[in-house]
Amino acid sequence: MKKNYLFKFLSAALLVIILAFSSSQISAQVTITQWTFEGDLTTPATGSGTAALIGGTTATFATGVSGSPDRAWNSSAYPAQGEGSGTAGVEFLVSTAGYNTIAVTWAGRHSNTSANRIRLQYTLNGTDWVNFNASGSNAQNTVDGVDKGFDNGRYIADAGDTWYLRAADFSSISGAADNASFGVRIVSEFATATEYAPSDATKTYSPNGTLRYDNVTFAGLAGSTPLISASTGTLSGFTYVTGNGPSASQTLTLSGFNLTPATGTITLDPNEDFEISVDGNNYMGYYQFPYENGAFSNYTVYVRMKSGLAEGNYNGTLDVLGGGASGVTVSLSGSVTSATPPQIASIILPMYIQGAVPNTSRVPFAFHASINNLIPSATYRYYNKIVLASDAADYNGAGNCIFVDAASGTFTRTSSTSLGTAGQYGEFTTDASGSYAGWFITEPTGNATRFKPGAELFARIMLNDGAGGTTEVTRLTSSESFKVLGFYTNASDTTGTAIRGISNYMPKNFVFIYNNAEGTGRPLYGAQIEGSGIDFAATASYAAFYNENVAGTAGAWGGIVPNNNANGVKRVEERSLTTGEILSSNTSANGIWGTVDTKNPAGGTETVLILNSTLGINTPAEEVGKIYTSGKTLIIKLNNPLEGMVQVVTMTGKPAAEYPISGSEMTVHTGLPSGVYLVRIYNGKISVSSKVVIR
Repeated sequence: MKKNYLFKFLSAALLVIILAFSSSQISAQVTITQWTFEGDLTTPATGSGTAALIGGTTATFATGVSGSPDRAWNSSAYPAQGEGSGTAGVEFLVSTAGYNTIAVTWAGRHSNTSANRIRLQYTLNGTDWVNFNASGSNAQNTVDGVDKGFDNGRYIADAGDTWYLRAADFSSISGAADNASFGVRIVSEFATATEYAPSDATKTYSPNGTLRYDNVTFAGLAGSTPLISASTGTLSGFTYVTGNGPSASQTLTLSGFNLTPATGTITLDPNEDFEISVDGNNYMGYYQFPYENGAFSNYTVYVRMKSGLAEGNYNGTLDVLGGGASGVTVSLSGSVTSATPPQIASIILPMYIQGAVPNTSRVPFAFHASINNLIPSATYRYYNKIVLASDAADYNGAGNCIFVDAASGTFTRTSSTSLGTAGQYGEFTTDASGSYAGWFITEPTGNATRFKPGAELFARIMLNDGAGGTTEVTRLTSSESFKVLGFYTNASDTTGTAIRGISNYMPKNFVFIYNNAEGTGRPLYGAQIEGSGIDFAATASYAAFYNENVAGTAGAWGGIVPNNNANGVKRVEERSLTTGEILSSNTSANGIWGTVDTKNPAGGTETVLILNSTLGINTPAEEVGKIYTSGKTLIIKLNNPLEGMVQVVTMTGKPAAEYPISGSEMTVHTGLPSGVYLVRIYNGKISVSSKVVIR
């Protein structure tokens, strides 16, 4: 459990301010909101608020101030030298309504090459930002109790890989108290007039230097208005298997100040699917407890989901009322699952993934999995990462995610994952039997323990409760491993060569490549077909060949294959974005594609293997027949009849229309907006594409 560093952080000057109040006011000093980042979450552990990245920064999670398994938010991708002073960092927005004498505290860790000057900014309206001028009278900046001081209102770092304990007193800032639109930003600034300086004076500043945050805490004194506060506004993830209820309990703490009348009762009222306890043993559906002297503090309430519920999702509330205060409503959610736990029913998992330390030659890695025994017709939040065999069962893994929404054809990349933050998780909906099948993509990062050549990794998928929960309830791990290969030119079982494809395959479908023509066993590699809509070049971490020849190019794909591969690549198959089924395939009996020999390559990223599948089964359009338009009408006249499908997609890869074809001719009014489109005809034996203009 995390320590609350609030009072440890406060300087003598802040303590003098607080001690000026009466003893009853001192007892009302409470944590309004706190982020601990446990579970790799950016949702508050206490209270409510939002955490965000600003100025183009990215973030992952790393070890926190208390050491493993404590977690922290690790930001990077700061501005280049000489650019963007005071614009990039992290932002926390918290309502201070009902509180005064506001203080903000946090633990911050500078890497060696990160900026050594940090500015705290604040907002009183959620839009405009003002520099906080930190000094010895209103702030603290220490390492192991040693004062590190301030420079022109900024916090100083004089060493890298070091945790600094920092605080800011906002009691003298008019408008910080009782403000629903209060917030702070922590940004990097120049050390000189024009440049950043590194935290370790022996190093050189780098935009990739990291600033890590832990135990970010907003605290204050309750005002004169009656107030009830809860340690959290949401309890989620209650779950049990049918017939095995009730669920495990979760706790929250309540405090009340300035209550009227001075002696009274507080009512706890959960909805019908949940029950409460004040001792952890005796549970009930309704409870009242007394308070005296107009206040109570740190009152613990246990909450659980009732037994005897049918399989499904449950959402409810716990209402806390009384004392003349506005009521507090805590949202509750959980699920009852089938007697058989969720499992990966089937998986097509490639044998290899790219990796390096550090990793600036990334390529995406895709696999297809089916998951069973979930709640029928439920929408789950998820994210996927990779783990080692030695990682704990509750470890969420490493790597970035590219979420695939097959229904909309949308691909979304994120460098941070959280089931409680929009954009940092994917979603899927199960069918009536409680199953889901779909694509999962991992972007290898520079994680030195896992993405190092030679490591054997496993895929892990994290799921919530299927009922809107924001915590990880289920973690599913592949039974088979895959090996990390680095881009090198020597022959080794840990080295690989870049490979890319030119095809008429449908953008946003997927490819698997095999070392046999039949497509048996596990594929060597799997990846999405571009254009996915992802701006890979913006990350500055992808391989040059991928950015230049794959990303954004319709029909292109890229990856890595092992240098020790006597069979070479003998099969490339296209699989459906929506169903995962094989749509078409290309084969080479000897692993040679045109003039490209894929057997035992030794190219690294210097000599890329290029497979042009437009020369094989994907027959040139003019040899198949005619595909053309007249206004908004699509006309197809084939030399030979066939049974198949006609797909029309935009040039960005978004599906626009689909029609069946049976015979040698088809005429259809598309009704599509004017523009250039790609028309593709396929049936598993033939695949032909042609550009058309709809006017």
